[in-house]
Amino acid sequence: MARTKAYRILCMLVLVSVLLGCAAGCSNEQPMQDELELMPFREVEAELTAIPEQPVAGEPATVRVRLLEEEKPTNGMRIELRNNARETRLYDAKEIEVDDVTYYEIEAVFENQGENLVTLHFNLDSYHIMSSLRVEVK
Repeated sequence: MARTKAYRILCMLVLVSVLLGCAAGCSNEQPMQDELELMPFREVEAELTAIPEQPVAGEPATVRVRLLEEEKPTNGMRIELRNNARETRLYDAKEIEVDDVTYYEIEAVFENQGENLVTLHFNLDSYHIMSSLRVEVK
């Protein structure tokens, strides 16, 4: 009797699994990723200048960025510093003009020696751009 009850439960589980699998596989809906329009990747070239040219760990430095294209970020620029210990700090850059050239600048202290990653965050039209550059810190 117990064997028959276990057999019935097993058959019901198999039947439910088959029906659920068929319902999922036979659906007329296409996967969501087919419905999404892929946005083309947008790359923007930038030039980074550190003042002093090779910053010293623990001392104030200026990080100045110039976009090499004629476009201007929609809502300014944020500059993220990530040191070789993987710690991150995000700064709102101020826009400045030097000899009719637009730069985005922050004052920061690089805490660790070695290679530090500088990531630019800004918007152009409907694109969010993230471009990374590197600074060697003494």
